[in-house]
Amino acid sequence: MRRISFKLSLRLCAVLVSISAQELYSQVEDAPSSSAEEPAPANLHYIEVPVPIESGIDPQFPELPPKVEEFDPEDDPDFIERMNSIREYSANVDSLEGFGGVWDSGLTEQLASIGGLEQQQGNHIGAIEAFDRAVHINRISNGLYTLDQIPMVEEMVESYLALGDWENTDLYNNYLFFVQQKAYGTNDPRIIPVLDRLASWNMQAFNIGYGAALGVRLSSAQMLFSTAVRMVEVHFGRDDERFTRYLRNLAISAYQVSRYPHYTMEVDRPEYRNDQEVLRQKLNERKSIFPQGYNIGVVALQNIVSYQSTKPYNTYEIAEAITHLADWFLMFDRRRTADDFYLQAWELLASEENGDELIKKLFGQVVVLPTFIEDPRNLKMSSGDAKSRNTLSHAYADISLDVTEAGSPRNIEILSEETEENAYRLSQLRREIRASTFRPMLVEGKLERTDGQLFRYRYWY
Repeated sequence: MRRISFKLSLRLCAVLVSISAQELYSQVEDAPSSSAEEPAPANLHYIEVPVPIESGIDPQFPELPPKVEEFDPEDDPDFIERMNSIREYSANVDSLEGFGGVWDSGLTEQLASIGGLEQQQGNHIGAIEAFDRAVHINRISNGLYTLDQIPMVEEMVESYLALGDWENTDLYNNYLFFVQQKAYGTNDPRIIPVLDRLASWNMQAFNIGYGAALGVRLSSAQMLFSTAVRMVEVHFGRDDERFTRYLRNLAISAYQVSRYPHYTMEVDRPEYRNDQEVLRQKLNERKSIFPQGYNIGVVALQNIVSYQSTKPYNTYEIAEAITHLADWFLMFDRRRTADDFYLQAWELLASEENGDELIKKLFGQVVVLPTFIEDPRNLKMSSGDAKSRNTLSHAYADISLDVTEAGSPRNIEILSEETEENAYRLSQLRREIRASTFRPMLVEGKLERTDGQLFRYRYWY
């Protein structure tokens, strides 16, 4: 055999040293597979954040994710040039193998270049094969835990993500953390982007519903983001842009815990609890391994308000941070507290010379809460059907609704054509809208009911 795959060597290495990504976290079970003959489900999978419909303006949604399909070389003028480069690098590989054998250290750079080009071609399987071999040779030449392998493993993860291969995406994201945590420890600032990467993956995996224990995803994400916040503050100060970003991510994770509280019980299962304790100790975290909901969200958003208040004075940014905190209280039925913070934000803006303009910008439109979550809502979270949007179909629906002063939607009317084919999906959409909370408009500092609000929803099925 010319070579052993990096994936196989990774698993063998894990056995030899008695530590692996599986020991750092719970072993992820394979998601249930579905038969290729089964028709696509007729019900909703995702609902995106709605966009208000304004007269004469076409609602703009985020760019659509790319569809999983074969690459058409005619669409890319550089395709032929890259193919020629791949052939040249492949010839170099053959030459190096002829002189130095299949483990020649010089092969690493050539194979990594092939992997990068194949990735640009849309050939992610070919890219993974090239990166896999390059990493394996690099590990043989420089040691199992060499940091030289990190950029190549990161590229492999990107290709696995593009393929929707969640199992290997999870495996290698954990491996990236394992190698770099081993090299840097917990107090080195170079670990901060590593914490961010793994925390963000755990939130992404949670959002698509991948994994046997979604509560463990939230637990891991909260510990990693919490450590990242602390590390940024210690090494770079609160003025570093990552400080508020990580706090906001903590608030997002707290919202998901509050929305799906039953998942938190999974962390207490013996097969997961020990792994989470190991992670907590590695991160020097003092907080519980159990993911937190309402309270951690309040603390994170309060810290953002505190930080914005100490920056060079920017009234709008302070008012916006206070408004997000008010939104949090409104979502959790703390109406009186929410009213106080909304009024505080409104008064800040009203005191400015261009106050009317700023008030209109922040409070002149009803918006769905929370505003800091941009990812689509997964309606099949607990079904085990972990699909990304690039494998699904989408459609639009225009909605009219009234919003009470407490943020509750009323008199929901679907304006788009209802057919036999989409009737059930539109019924699901109406039900989800009914369960939503909106920030009402503020008039003279007070929340007021507004009728006939128009929104366009994009949904995936």
